[in-house]
Amino acid sequence: MPPRFDTAARVLKLAVADLLDAQLLRSIGFANRGGYERMWLGQAIHSRYQEQALEADPTYRREVTVEHSFEHRGWQVTIHGRVDGLRRDGDGALVVEEIKSVRRGAQLSPAMREIYERQAALYVWLLSQNEEGEVRAELVLIEIGADGLQREQVDVNVKGVDAAVRRRLNGLIRAHREQQQARKKRRSAAGELAFPYAEIRPGQQQIIDAVGAAVAGREHLLLEAPTGLGKTVAALYPALRHALAEDRRVFVLTAKTLQQEMAMRVLELLNQEDAFHSLRLKAKAKMCANDQVLCHEEYCDYARDYYLKLQQSGVTQKLLGAFSTLLPDDVFAYARRAEVCPFEVSLELSGRVQVTVCDYNYAFDPYVSLTDFSAEADLAGTILVVDEIHNLVERGRRYYSPQLSSARARQAADAAVRGAAPIHGEIAGLCYGLERLLVETVQDLQPAGGETVWALEQALPEDELWRLRPRLDQAFVEYLEYRRETRTLSANDLFVDLYFDFLKFLNALLLSDHAFSQFLERQGEDHLFRVLCKDPSRFLGEKINRCQSVIGLSATLSPFEFYRDLLGFEPARTVPLRVANPFPPENRQVVIDASVGTTWRERPTYYPRIAERLAAFADAVPGNCLALFPSYQFLAEVASRMRPEKKRVLVQTSADGDQQRERILETLRTSIFGDVLLLAVAGGVFAEGVDYPGRMLKAVAVVGPCLPAVTLDQQLLQSYYEERFERGFEYAFVVPGMTRVVQAAGRLIRSADDTGVIALFDRRFMRRPYVAHLPGDWVPEGGVRRMAGDPGRVARTFFVEPPESA
Repeated sequence: MPPRFDTAARVLKLAVADLLDAQLLRSIGFANRGGYERMWLGQAIHSRYQEQALEADPTYRREVTVEHSFEHRGWQVTIHGRVDGLRRDGDGALVVEEIKSVRRGAQLSPAMREIYERQAALYVWLLSQNEEGEVRAELVLIEIGADGLQREQVDVNVKGVDAAVRRRLNGLIRAHREQQQARKKRRSAAGELAFPYAEIRPGQQQIIDAVGAAVAGREHLLLEAPTGLGKTVAALYPALRHALAEDRRVFVLTAKTLQQEMAMRVLELLNQEDAFHSLRLKAKAKMCANDQVLCHEEYCDYARDYYLKLQQSGVTQKLLGAFSTLLPDDVFAYARRAEVCPFEVSLELSGRVQVTVCDYNYAFDPYVSLTDFSAEADLAGTILVVDEIHNLVERGRRYYSPQLSSARARQAADAAVRGAAPIHGEIAGLCYGLERLLVETVQDLQPAGGETVWALEQALPEDELWRLRPRLDQAFVEYLEYRRETRTLSANDLFVDLYFDFLKFLNALLLSDHAFSQFLERQGEDHLFRVLCKDPSRFLGEKINRCQSVIGLSATLSPFEFYRDLLGFEPARTVPLRVANPFPPENRQVVIDASVGTTWRERPTYYPRIAERLAAFADAVPGNCLALFPSYQFLAEVASRMRPEKKRVLVQTSADGDQQRERILETLRTSIFGDVLLLAVAGGVFAEGVDYPGRMLKAVAVVGPCLPAVTLDQQLLQSYYEERFERGFEYAFVVPGMTRVVQAAGRLIRSADDTGVIALFDRRFMRRPYVAHLPGDWVPEGGVRRMAGDPGRVARTFFVEPPESA
């Protein structure tokens, strides 16, 4: 957390880390940011030493919080920190322990030694302000992968430290004044920030007003508005205006890359006067300049001497000076020329811009989230704009639903057996042991015909797993050291991946309560221990409710209480808003083909009829069509039977990547070789978060309510929702399914000039509870039965006699 200045009260609060030389601190921290050591290795080594010290020394205390307040140049300053270890020496002196892990046989570099000694000296200085008697310090250096431990005394001149602290405070106060001047310029720009379009669409002013009121009142807003309305720009405009005026930060969170690109285009439109900086964060793997995603100075030129090269090149200042909208390709190019890690540079920039656009993971994933969203971070000045927030429920569940697999344990063991070093034998034994534990616990579950089977009542062998933890920790430490010494460290490692799976699983066991289910599962020859998080609200809400405001956007947020509660929003702070569809109703026709059924049991009977009627519907449309299916298997069955006469058929497959997606979209844009019928899956890249502007798309067909498959996970969710909301089937199956339907249909009408037909193939769309989740403006005055018809005939009639506004 950076220093916190309260200028009006002239109060400054900061941590010990803020007083250290940033260059020294950063140069040793780079290799560990987000890496194995930072997440697990240092924690394991420190914890083991501290636990042994607690047992051996009754005076020993670990992770001790210290704090000191004093006046400096008219400022009331409070400095806080956390000491690794404190103990009483034989002569009664208080000893500060600064615990660090070092490589076997390696000596601390001068830079590393200096930063550690400064940190220890600062703790001595802090404690000396309130403790009587002598306070000393020592470095406790623990060898990685060995039992070696070395203690080194640190000479501390308390008066010298006091003078150094005050010099550092002078620099921080000067920098604060400069930042205040920059803030004044942004506040001035806030008053001049203009809506980027000449006209505000119907419904947009309602959004602008609601978002403005929410951020001003420190409230949350859950906003449901039709696709194509322009809700992103209508939400970002007031949020940015407030953020610039009040010196707040904005994070725009999305579930898909296309949504990030769209958000950056909106921010560029809003920033015509270069009033603020915005940045898009790209995944680490896609920003790696050495194609290895291996962040260690011994293996990567872009990591070696990172901070020194960063300072000498001035790359962050150059980027901020050259671009107000910072895109990943520009960051990558500048960083690569300076030979510094592009991903790390993007993280540097994130701390200096006013708006960051990134994936949900950077805020909510407990293992990869930014330090801005750590448990210690102050989010009171942060505004989140979360696009397609309905996706966050499933994503949140996934974060806390780990599993252990016997197949992965065996793969790691088999790989280790091929190694010749003693550590390989140790790893192989541990991994085979984990595999045996999984197999022996799950083996009584006998799948029939390769099907998945599970057991809910049988308890997991938690004691055996926890007993295995120390041995895996030790093997992990020794293995990483061996890989470094032999220069064989690699980005993808089966044992390292298994180790992280193991730790995540144990962490989930610690978190488990009534919102979790633990069970055994067998998938063919794979034996699994699984934890399912049915309700992520506790974890998502912990971050959401620390923010100043969270603005959740979606075209499908009904029922509001379902999303509000499962996302963890505080009811008293959360305002729902539903914006009516502003587009002319005559520009769109919705038809339900009630002559077909798509339930799991009946769909094979209807494959031919669905293929025939879908082909006839596509042929009746003068333009491109998009047809969405509940699954790839269903799609393939219908695709194999389709024979449209006037359309070229393109089929999405589960193996498609970004390049295939872009080729398909380009085909739809150009239609050089005639009109296209694209068959894709609901909930995928072609169904949500992508625009089909103008005449690019003239019809959408959705085959079935797109309910999730009937898996154990969904059945457990159904039971949980039934107990909590008394709407189990509806919330576990109908809500996510119909959300996909409405999202898919929303690809069609995205402006007042767009026209088209939406065809729903399944009689269930006319029955409860499905009909209750159709948008109100879809259903005519005569009721849902007036929507029944032949999609092909309806399309021919609609396009032969198009509405006047078309």
